[in-house]
Amino acid sequence: MNPNVAIAIAFVVGFLVGVVVMYAAQQAKTARLKKQFGPEYGRVIADTGDRHRTEAVLEERHRRVRKLSLRPLSATEKANFQEGWRSVQARFVDDPAIALTEADVLIGKVMAAEGYPVTEFEQRAEDISVDHPIVVENYRDGHAIELRNQQGRVSTEDMRKAMINYRRLFEELVGLPEGEPAERIRL
Repeated sequence: MNPNVAIAIAFVVGFLVGVVVMYAAQQAKTARLKKQFGPEYGRVIADTGDRHRTEAVLEERHRRVRKLSLRPLSATEKANFQEGWRSVQARFVDDPAIALTEADVLIGKVMAAEGYPVTEFEQRAEDISVDHPIVVENYRDGHAIELRNQQGRVSTEDMRKAMINYRRLFEELVGLPEGEPAERIRL
């Protein structure tokens, strides 16, 4: 065989192997990000319209959150926040609008205590999505209802839904108090 032909064949084979390896690596990265971010991956791709942009956004989000000094809550902090949640939830019966606002504030305090920067809402939601991708949508939905609540444009049923959404996030961040059953209390 002519040495030039052998070199050309080796080059083409090497190129094709490289393309296959790059494709496999990209597929693995996509699968990893879909698994890590769950429904958040789909939300971001709907916003960006582009898989490569979506993955760059999610990887940057992951890097940013890993640089934060996040910490678990102490037992005392957990107990205090759980007591605060019980108080907010009890207030819902008599004044759902105030309780919803207090729930939103309490979630912010929990996040701050864990080390999340307390910046604008969307930044907080993005940060939470890295480690809590399933309940971040609860946070977004609850917050959207809270914003309408502040304008006086929300029904009691919507406020109930928001409280349930906030409770799901709260349980994910803080956990249930000792001895409390895992099933959710109906609001």
